[in-house]
Amino acid sequence: MTSGIPPAEQWRYDSAEFLRGRSFERKPYRLYREGWDHDHCAGCTAKFMVEPGPDILTEGWAVDATYSHGAEYEWVCPDCYDLLKDALDWTPR
Repeated sequence: MTSGIPPAEQWRYDSAEFLRGRSFERKPYRLYREGWDHDHCAGCTAKFMVEPGPDILTEGWAVDATYSHGAEYEWVCPDCYDLLKDALDWTPR
């Protein structure tokens, strides 16, 4: 069990741990590149899309340009960001 993460939420931590120490910016969702139509939260797999709809997120936390694939390649929903930011040493921009 990870300190500060409720046992029932450990799966979110396990899913997003690869983003440890990253910087994020809260912003409206944008497609990473042409041909892309959606992304998923790195923690809980919630769906991000440009167009709103049932169970669709249109804004969240995106990795910054220091990430190996560039800015906005990985997204985290607001709930996962709030839950995991301290445990995974995330920095807001």
